[in-house]
Amino acid sequence: MGEILSQAEIDKMMQSLSTAPSGAAAPPVAAQAYQPLYVAAKTDNRKVNLYDFTRPDRISKDQISTLRNLHEGYARLLSTTLMSLLRTNVEINLQNVEQLTYGEVIKSISTPSCIYVFQMEPLESSAIFDVSPSLIFIMLDRLFGGQGRSVDSTNRELTDIEKTVIYKIIERSLADLKVVWENIGIFSPKIENYEINPQFVQIAPPGDTVVLITLEVRTRTGSGLMSLCFPFILLESIIDKLSGESWISAQKTTTQETRRMVERELSSTNTMLRAEIGSTQLSVRDFLQLSVGDVMVLDKLAQSDLVMYIEDRPKFLGKPSVVGRNKSFQITGIIDREVGDED
Repeated sequence: MGEILSQAEIDKMMQSLSTAPSGAAAPPVAAQAYQPLYVAAKTDNRKVNLYDFTRPDRISKDQISTLRNLHEGYARLLSTTLMSLLRTNVEINLQNVEQLTYGEVIKSISTPSCIYVFQMEPLESSAIFDVSPSLIFIMLDRLFGGQGRSVDSTNRELTDIEKTVIYKIIERSLADLKVVWENIGIFSPKIENYEINPQFVQIAPPGDTVVLITLEVRTRTGSGLMSLCFPFILLESIIDKLSGESWISAQKTTTQETRRMVERELSSTNTMLRAEIGSTQLSVRDFLQLSVGDVMVLDKLAQSDLVMYIEDRPKFLGKPSVVGRNKSFQITGIIDREVGDED
């Protein structure tokens, strides 16, 4: 066992070290004593990043950024929708987009709350649309003729009439979500269930990764939060489309699915069609003297194509005909063709 130095010997050794001439070699003991301190001082400057192996990031920063850009547009569109419904100024800001575990999201939701479970068909699994009670009662007060003020106590459940009114608002909100998500694909949001207790909502295991999107809604008389919760299992099939490059390219092109969706929406729309045989000019005296059997000369020949109007816009050329006992119109040409019309 080595000899133990006394305090006096240690002080004497330190004094001789401080008074040693420059260039002189330090005593071996001093070198041994100070070398570890010098190495430790250098390692203190290293940066260490913490990584939680129980919560791996399954969605990249680029994909999170795409979701942020996507729902910033959703905030603007939803703001316009709520403004038209509530007849007051509504400002919606995207507050946060983050990855969490489903268990953390459930713990952050107060009870009672207004939780709507919905599907994004054809995607598998379900998602959550949560609205804070304070915001719910602001909207209800405004819709029922009030100034849009929040009630003192928001711990009560909604009545059946209030549930019906809010259900319509959530449907409109999900319709806006469908429009924004068209750059990724064609989805049909559909409400599945309504809950007030988050513990009864199980769309994913507690440890699974979810994306929580939080929106802050402000009116003249109050504010509240809306949040969308998408489990990773729902986003997994479209995760490649959430990269910045794919999303930008999708915005520049119209897919066949989008075209079919527009055609399907227009197929149930009623419009006025009329065919104009021709025109002529008459004086008021001649017009008043018209009777059954009179013949008027029009500005078109009998073999000329007639003009068909959609509402008040000339669109087609064609000839009148008869199919069975029904009058019909055979289209022979298109007037004022638009970009995208096919031959």
